[in-house]
Amino acid sequence: MIILYASHADIIDHWTESLKAEEIRICHHEKELLSFLKSLHVKVVLLLDERCYGDEIEGFLDLLQSEYAHVHIMLFSQKPTFVQGSLLLKYGIRAYGNTYMDPLHLEEALAVVRHGDTWLYPEFIQTMIQTLMTQKTSLHVKHHLLEKLSLKERDVALLIKEGMSNKEIAMRVGTTERTVKAHLSSIYEKIGVKDRLALAILL
Repeated sequence: MIILYASHADIIDHWTESLKAEEIRICHHEKELLSFLKSLHVKVVLLLDERCYGDEIEGFLDLLQSEYAHVHIMLFSQKPTFVQGSLLLKYGIRAYGNTYMDPLHLEEALAVVRHGDTWLYPEFIQTMIQTLMTQKTSLHVKHHLLEKLSLKERDVALLIKEGMSNKEIAMRVGTTERTVKAHLSSIYEKIGVKDRLALAILL
């Protein structure tokens, strides 16, 4: 089941239309939402519009995390930022992105959260990788991991380490984004990671 809790009817309409194949429950007020969550005994996904709380969102997320552990929270913002997302991830949210994201991406995010993982929009991940790289005190690369890769795959992996997007990598190495994605799939399998963030952290 998917629970929708947003500040405006147009947001609810967008989410409902995007997820029309899902079983949906719409809550209009906090009291209604918390009462419904209390009655549930199965895992559910909550799509939450951060404008419902504004500066008070941390307190509400803290309440959900402590009292309703069976709820997976997908938080959406009109203008998602790396700073806000980084802070709110500490409160247990499982997805963070734009309120009006494309239906295809919303479905993808929902699938990731249901699988038990965390979904973040691509630019957020790029910024996170770049931030991690600047925080590292050593530029040492784990060469034994790179030795598992072909020369082309090594080039792609090292550019991922620099925080580049697939499009940027394709332009740098003179290939297509599709080929970069194929290289990445092979790299993840050989090194034993699930995504580009885990890869960047390892290298």
